[in-house]
Amino acid sequence: MHPTSPVTEPLASVIILGWGGEPYIEACLNALRCQTYAARQVIVVDNASPDHTAEIVEAHFPEVRLIRTHDNLGVAGGNNVGLRAAQGDIRVLINSDVEVSPNWLEQLVRAMQADSTVGIAGAKLLYPDGTIQFAGGRIEGPRGYTHHIGWHEPDQGQWDLLSDVDFVTGASLAITRQALEQIGYEDEKFFPIDYEDPDLSYRARAAGFRVILVPAAVATHRESSTTGASSTSRALPLEAGRVRFVCKHWPTERLRQEFFPAEYEFLQQGSALNRQVLQWVYLKALREIDDLADWRHRLGVASRAESVVVLTEMLTHLRRACLPKTTTDQSDRITQILSAWFAPKGSVSTANSQTLFLSLCGTDGRVEPHPPVAWPRWPAGLWPKVVALYQKITRRLLRWYINPIVEQQNAINAVLLYAVETLAQEVILLEGQQTGEHASIPDNSERR
Repeated sequence: MHPTSPVTEPLASVIILGWGGEPYIEACLNALRCQTYAARQVIVVDNASPDHTAEIVEAHFPEVRLIRTHDNLGVAGGNNVGLRAAQGDIRVLINSDVEVSPNWLEQLVRAMQADSTVGIAGAKLLYPDGTIQFAGGRIEGPRGYTHHIGWHEPDQGQWDLLSDVDFVTGASLAITRQALEQIGYEDEKFFPIDYEDPDLSYRARAAGFRVILVPAAVATHRESSTTGASSTSRALPLEAGRVRFVCKHWPTERLRQEFFPAEYEFLQQGSALNRQVLQWVYLKALREIDDLADWRHRLGVASRAESVVVLTEMLTHLRRACLPKTTTDQSDRITQILSAWFAPKGSVSTANSQTLFLSLCGTDGRVEPHPPVAWPRWPAGLWPKVVALYQKITRRLLRWYINPIVEQQNAINAVLLYAVETLAQEVILLEGQQTGEHASIPDNSERR
């Protein structure tokens, strides 16, 4: 009898995005050192981190491959650097604020080995207090928000069945080499963060792969510790990612019948802050129309031509709903401005377009005179008087000359921003009419 040849385990590459991970990177890497699965490679991508993450890795973890980027490439861009550098048949993305259990990697690998149709697998993530942070992800509601299954529930085994899920979070996401080669890397237009992991999961499923949760693979996640607290700057990428995801993956009928009515209703009832955030989100998506249309064609969602028309109409109506309501007189002036704007060069209409533009804003460009500056009392002593005189002269110069200029420019900027935003919507609609692409999505504002 010949001796049995040892079975070669597939190499698993663990990729850690190191941005802002200084307080957590040591615990993360020490946990990886204790893994029961030996055939592994560990890569840390220091995504232009502002702290000392890279120095800690370099000094204390010589077995780890450290890659530094010159710029912050965002989550998808940083992950892609690691995915391209990895050599493993299975490549696992984790956050630096994740601390894995000893058999975490082995459970992921075994689950993917057991079924060749599995393209992406994720772990069950717990908060530091032991409650569930993630036991699989769902995309819920007509507006496309993500939901973490089991969120904040006590972990009592209720989600311990290996199952298919809508998506896996990038805090612990394993993907096979075969799936990655077939569907491509993460979409870096989900910048700087949010929805790059649901997008990857949806693309894998569209290519015929399963996306599963492996609850036996457990890790603790200090959620959002590297992204900061909730704020407008945090809301912008979240909403931008959501809108890009929906525009990329949802069929035309779902966009028309579910997403658009719900999104429009939210804009009518939501706060001014929400509308302010979303108007820039819709503009970003409008600028990415060609890219989104290409993606929809490749994914088999819709043709390029249909996607361009539908997305342009929908996003234009939504962005227009974010803007301040205009009166009938203003609408008439908009018509005059557009007629002048597109008149032949050198004509009288073209020359008058700027005057009409300013008339829309309701301003004549005048700045109110600055209130007089009062002289403060003179201090005692000669030298303090010299200092006081210098300060008074400086204050007067600032108040009389510099401050009014700044105030005037701020006022002009505010007026022009409003006018440009209003005209942008009319120009987009006018261009659609000129090319024969008439809007088929109803403008609900006419029925309200």
